[in-house]
Order: sequence, then structure tokens, then C-alpha cells
Amino acid sequence: MARISYYFSRPLILFLLAGLTGIILPQGADIGKALALPALTIILTVTLLSMPRGFFRKPYPLLAPALWGIGMNYFILGNFIIWSSVFLIRDENLWVGIVLIAAVPPAVSIIPLSELLRAEQKAALAGLAGAYLGAILIAPLTGIGFLKYIPLNYSGIILLVLELIVLPLLLSRIAVDNDWDKIFKPYKEIINDWCFFIVCYALAASSLYLVFRRPLDLLFIAAIAVTSTFLIGYCIEKICLFYKVPPEKVLSLLLLGTLKNYALAGGIALVVFNQQAAVPAIVFIFVMFIYELRLKIKMKTITDIPSVAKPADQ
Repeated sequence: MARISYYFSRPLILFLLAGLTGIILPQGADIGKALALPALTIILTVTLLSMPRGFFRKPYPLLAPALWGIGMNYFILGNFIIWSSVFLIRDENLWVGIVLIAAVPPAVSIIPLSELLRAEQKAALAGLAGAYLGAILIAPLTGIGFLKYIPLNYSGIILLVLELIVLPLLLSRIAVDNDWDKIFKPYKEIINDWCFFIVCYALAASSLYLVFRRPLDLLFIAAIAVTSTFLIGYCIEKICLFYKVPPEKVLSLLLLGTLKNYALAGGIALVVFNQQAAVPAIVFIFVMFIYELRLKIKMKTITDIPSVAKPADQ
């Protein structure tokens, strides 16, 4: 049982169930769409409770890993996604979805994955925190820079950044500093599970049918997703091996340099833009789970499976 839960995490199973439910029962798409952003806010807030008290009170030791997080997730991964898509994506709505993916910060699943895969926890947490703080400025600038010919609600974008990035950071710090996180700890997994299911259902019910109507576009998006995840991951591994970077540090860089919060990008696309703009997020989420499975298989060849494997909350 431990082996199954190690390889097939609850978020992966929930993603597949949500996709199947969205195909069979798409009637709840409007309700899912209305609940998507609140659900994302809850996921981000609850997951960020894992950052310990006083994490930001001594910023200097965190500065270098925070800059690594910004560099890996935005300047390497984000730029690769954008510039590889320039030559392949011609549809305006799909381009919007790609830009949103490049603009969002790392996946919050990095926190439990770094623990499960025995990566360097401090580097992963600081890198994630740095990328989220950087996203306050980088995400709007990315949208404005690459979507300048598309009519945008700039005040709405700013409000979204505040709701989905700033608010979860503030709420999580307030909760941890007042020991309120202990209240949520027993229910953390079930809260995240339900919220993640809502987001994935909203994406599937609203947009999944479009995936099968645009096979060529789907192929291009899948090629970008696979290349930006597996190729960049391979390059990070080889460069770190050349410079003899410790394995736990390599894993933290791999997670920061290959995983973005695709559910967040999909939710924003669905609520602010349209159903087509959410299609790239669905494809990237699927590829992300395959890559996570690949990392778990690789780690299994190096170390034994932990006796208690904590699944990654998305």
C-alpha cells in the first residue's frame, strides 16, 4: 500500500477523477468556475502554513535561495515556455493560456515533494517564497508585456495578484504566528483535496472538450510542456552533476526549475479570459504529474520508500 501511495499521490488520483467527472457531468461548470479562485486561495494559504514561524524574520540567509527560486522558475522555465511557444502557438486564446503559465509562481506541491524526495528543505522553501514574492511584480509585468495587444482589465489583474499571491502569504503568516495553523493541521489534507478537485473539475468541465477538437494545437502544447519539463530537468541535472552539487540541492533546483502552479494559471484563464485559454493548463498539469512520477521512480532506485509517504498537495 505504501508503494502505491508513494507513486500515485492523492492529487494525481483527484486530477483524473475530476477530469472524468468533468467529461461525464459538465453541467456544474459554472458553479466550478465560480468556486475556482476561492478554492485556489485556500489551497495556497493552507499549503504555505508549512513554512515555519519566523521564516521571513531573518531574510539575509534566505536571499540566495530566494533568488535561485526566481531565477529557476521565471528566468529559465518561464522564458523557455514563452519563447518556445512563439513559434508554435498561433491561436490567441491558447497564447493567453501559455503566457499565464509562464507568469505564475512555482507549484506549491514543491513543499511536500521536497520532503518526500528528501530535497534540501530550506532551499526549496526559500526558493518558493522568493518566487511568490517576486511574482507580485513579475506576474503582472509578464502579462502586460506579452499580452499588450489583447484588451486587459489591469485593475482586475492587480486584484487577482493580491488575492492569489499576497493574501495567501499574509494569511499563512498570521495563522502561523498565532498558532492557528495547529487548528487546521488535522484537516489540511482533506481541505486541499476538496479544493484541488473543485479547480480541476472546473477546468475539465469547462475546457476539456476543446482539447479533442484541436488535436494539432494539443500536440504543440504537449510538446512545449514535455520539453520545458523534461528537457530543462535533464539540463539542470547534468549541469549540477558537472559542478558536483549535492543531490539534495539538485532536487530542490529541479523542483523549482520544472514545476509551476498550472492550476493557478488555469483558474485565472477560466475566470478572467475564456475556456480556450485554460486548455494549456490542463495539458501542463498532466505532464507535471508524469514528471513527478519519474522523479519518484528515480529516487526509488537510490533510496528506500519512506515508511510514511506524504502525498503532494497541488
